[in-house]
This record gives sequence, structure tokens and C-alpha cells, in this order.
Amino acid sequence: MKARFLHLADCHLGYKQYNCTERFDDFARAFFAIVDTAIKEEVDFVVLAGDLFQKRSIDALTLNQALVGLERLKAASIPCIAVEGNHEMPYYTDAVGWMEFLATRKLLILLDAKFEEGVAQLAEYDGRRGAYFDPLPGLRIFGLGYRGAGTGAAIASYATAIAAMPDDKIDYTIFVAHTGVEGVLAEQSGGLTHRQLAVLRPHVDYLALGHIHKPFEFDQWVYNPGSPETCSMTEAAWKERGYYLVDVDTGGVDTGDTEKSAPKHAATLHRNVRRPFYRFSIKVDLHESPDALEAYCREFLKRKARDLGIRSSKERSAPVVELQLTGILAFDRMALDIGELTQMIEEIFQPLYARVRNLSRTAAFAIEPGERLSRSELERQVFGELFARDARFRKENDAWIDMALNLKNLVLSGGSAEAILQELAAGVPALEQLDL
Repeated sequence: MKARFLHLADCHLGYKQYNCTERFDDFARAFFAIVDTAIKEEVDFVVLAGDLFQKRSIDALTLNQALVGLERLKAASIPCIAVEGNHEMPYYTDAVGWMEFLATRKLLILLDAKFEEGVAQLAEYDGRRGAYFDPLPGLRIFGLGYRGAGTGAAIASYATAIAAMPDDKIDYTIFVAHTGVEGVLAEQSGGLTHRQLAVLRPHVDYLALGHIHKPFEFDQWVYNPGSPETCSMTEAAWKERGYYLVDVDTGGVDTGDTEKSAPKHAATLHRNVRRPFYRFSIKVDLHESPDALEAYCREFLKRKARDLGIRSSKERSAPVVELQLTGILAFDRMALDIGELTQMIEEIFQPLYARVRNLSRTAAFAIEPGERLSRSELERQVFGELFARDARFRKENDAWIDMALNLKNLVLSGGSAEAILQELAAGVPALEQLDL
């Protein structure tokens, strides 16, 4: 038996990222492009492993995007076999969710098992509901909708139920689920362990997953294609993601040992076209003034744009660009002009969206414990620490302390605003001259 199918997940239609209409359209474009690929490649069916939608409550435009893509598949006689993801689960008060609505329109074959007292009931798909579906003779697909913390127990019960089913001359089995796997994302917990998944191994040839936007595969058995569009800047690092094209051929020799047998398929991960996302990072430690940091950022960003071949917005899709500032600032954090840096990105990259994330820190200071200090001595020490941690004031630290104390005393003695401004007008130029 030979077959070809396409596996995708996490399309997130309806996501108006950054409150930008272009990004809303981008998610639909990515979905349509993969649908067109499925038609061009003449696949026998498409497997959608959850999160077709960004949220469970969708608007008319989002629904229309789903209808347009799925109707193209239907017109090409390509069934789309899907499970429900966490983003599109219906509200408890809803009789029918949007995924089930699409199933009633014969645009999806929506799979899930019923559980009675924790025991999986595996019924064949009847046109609206069911745990499994046979798109071709000898090929069976099981599906499990999102179960959250209960996924491990659900899969264990599901595996037991599959083992008890009659053979039915099935040569190749696919299991579709919307769940994570432990260890794929270091900062994320709660995924299934490989031991929990292993109960399916004797019964399943291809485990089709969604939910984690980072692509991964294990043992030529577990496959997760990643997100077709970029749902967060973190995903920019995972460039090779999109969809799998899988060719099945059960005509090879089977040793009977699932762990040692060669796979009955060849799965190839393809990167679909999507809007470029760029994240750059700059350490601020070596730049002693806002002007010096801004000058460095400008040259850095120009160099990156040249390296990426970015010349004109007419020649490419406008990117999303993020600049991260990390490290310890040599000057006060308030002196950093984030707006100026954002404008710099816009001038150089002509992006769809630009963002600066200031993750830098100002140098800490502390008053050393020890002998008791008078109020005036303590004030002088505090001002000294504040000025010393800003490179612009460090050279003439004592002079800046004297001016700050003079201004403080002037305010406390009831000095007028005009007198305070006159003191500043006279003091600051003199101090700046000293710095020179």
C-alpha cells in the first residue's frame, strides 16, 4: 500500500498580531500556501494536528479564511483529518464548536475518542464524530483532541483500546494529537514523557503532533512540524518549520519488531514562505553615554541590514524587527531614548513592525554598613553613589554632588522656581566645561 499525505498544525487563523491587519492576513496566506502545496503534490489526505484557529471565539473574516482553504481541499477531493487544539476548544456553554461546525459542512473529519469512566471508546467516524477514520484501504488514522493535564492518562487508555481492536487488515496507522513532549522547550513543562508516548509505539507508525511551535521529530516516529507563521519573536530562531510531506510504502520487509523495523514512510519537513522576523541583541556595557550607545546601534543595525540584503521595501516583504538591549548600563536608564532607537529601526529596515526591548539594568549601589553617619554625610554618600554609576558624571563626581546638594537646600529653603533655574543655568554649563 502506498500513500502520500501532508501534516501541519498550529495555523492560528485570526491572530491579529501586534494589532496589525497585515499580520492577520499573513496567517491566512501561510495556510492557503500549504493548502495549495497539498493540491499540487496530489496528496491523498491532509492531517491537521490542532489549533487551526487562534481562539475559540472567531469573527466572520477568520471563519471565511478557514472556509476558503478547506473548500479548496474539498474541491480537489483531499480530505482534511483534524483534531481539536487548546486554542479552539468550544466554551462549555456551546453546543457546537467551530471545528465541529466545519465537520458538519464536510470540510473536516474531526476525530476524538469518547471516554467512559476513563476508558477510551473507539468508534469509527460516522460523518460527524468518531475516534478513527480509514481514508484509504489498509490505512487508519486515530485522533485525540486536546486533553491538557489528562493527556497522559487518555493516551494510555487509548493504546489499550487500540490493542483490543480487530486487525481489519490495517497496514499503516497514524495517531494525531495536540500535545507537547517533555524536553523540547527548556522553559516549558507539562509535556508528555517519551515513556508515556511509548505505549502507542506497538500500534502506531506515525505519531502526528501539534501544539509546540518548534519543529521536532524523534526516532522516525514522532513528528511535529511547528507553526507555519511566527506567533512570537521566540519562533524566529526556528526557521525550518512549516509542514511535513510524508510518503508511505508498506511494501518493505517488516521484521515484526517495531523498535527495530525500518519506518514504512519517508517524512520531509518543508519550510513554507512567511514574513521575515529578525531579533537582534546588543550588550550595553561598553557604551558610556546614550549618544555612544545610539551611534553603535545605528552602525550595528546598518550592518545587519546589509548582511541580510535589505535594500528597499519594494523588493521584499516588510519584516518584523526586534532589538534587545542587555547588560548593565553605564548611565541612568531614563537617559536612554527608546523612541529614537525604534525610529532608527524603522529608517533602516522599513519594517511592518519595530520593537525595542530594554532588558538592560542600571548599576546597583548600596550604602555600606558601619559607623554612624550624620545626615549631611549620608546625603553626600547617596548622591556620590548615584553619580558614580553614570559614566557621564563620574569624572567630576564631587562637583556634581555639590550642585545637587545646593539645589536641594535651595528647594528646602523656599527658593523660587526662577532661582532654581538660574542655579541650574549657571551650574550645569560650568560642570560640563570641567568634563571637557
